[in-house]
Amino acid sequence: MIQKTLYLNADKTVYIKAYLLDKIENLAFCEKRPAVLIFPGGGYEFCSDREGEPIAMQYLAEGFNAFVLYYSVNKKHPAPLIDAAYSMLKIRERAKEFNIDSEKIAVVGFSAGGHLAGSIATMWGDNNLCKTLDCQPEQIRPDAAILCYPVISGITNPHKGSFDVLLGEDASRASLSRLSLENRVTPKTPPVFLWHTADDDCVPASNSLVMAKACVSNKVPVELHLFDQGPHGLSECGKSTGWNEYFYRDNCREWIKLSVKFLQKYLNI
Repeated sequence: MIQKTLYLNADKTVYIKAYLLDKIENLAFCEKRPAVLIFPGGGYEFCSDREGEPIAMQYLAEGFNAFVLYYSVNKKHPAPLIDAAYSMLKIRERAKEFNIDSEKIAVVGFSAGGHLAGSIATMWGDNNLCKTLDCQPEQIRPDAAILCYPVISGITNPHKGSFDVLLGEDASRASLSRLSLENRVTPKTPPVFLWHTADDDCVPASNSLVMAKACVSNKVPVELHLFDQGPHGLSECGKSTGWNEYFYRDNCREWIKLSVKFLQKYLNI
């Protein structure tokens, strides 16, 4: 495996960690691997290491090359979204170097990182975003989105802390509505996979429910898994990322295999 760090700004506070599998001679699959771009959570205040490299390792084991974005934190919108879009652009531009298929790149996001992954999945066609990066919309569009206990809505049972960082504590309802992803889904949104726990007391499961409903309304392929129990921030649900046994959830851990099957279907792997 090759590991690289790609810095995206001058002060090196925004960067991508790339985890690239070695080529295996005479295996066509290894010539152009599918890829995931991972957005850790942290309420837009930090990027959780528990939802970075450990998640990359899970997808590497399934044959994906993986990238973890450490995006701008404690910054107002659209700073994190610009980071997400710029990362997609750079990964696609260097697809040959990274040994990936530029048409098989999914985003994977956790909690607030799920909001960021969902934002690029629904806002990739934004004119201002494309103008800022001097790119075409298709260059920054993910091919699928895996959203894990995501922050979605600023209106319906919102995670207030995330929106306070993005918009300020005195944000108007109109501003909150604009960053509520259930309002940004269109028929051009890529396929979406969602999972949540029913008793999540930090980011309520209704966030995933309203996102799934919006996808259904727009005829976007969507798969939703609602597990009965489990705390917020489960990551890969095992000992490598759990603070204690409360975070060891074998039933929820199924999300990894389920998401891989989803990507195999919609990325045509």
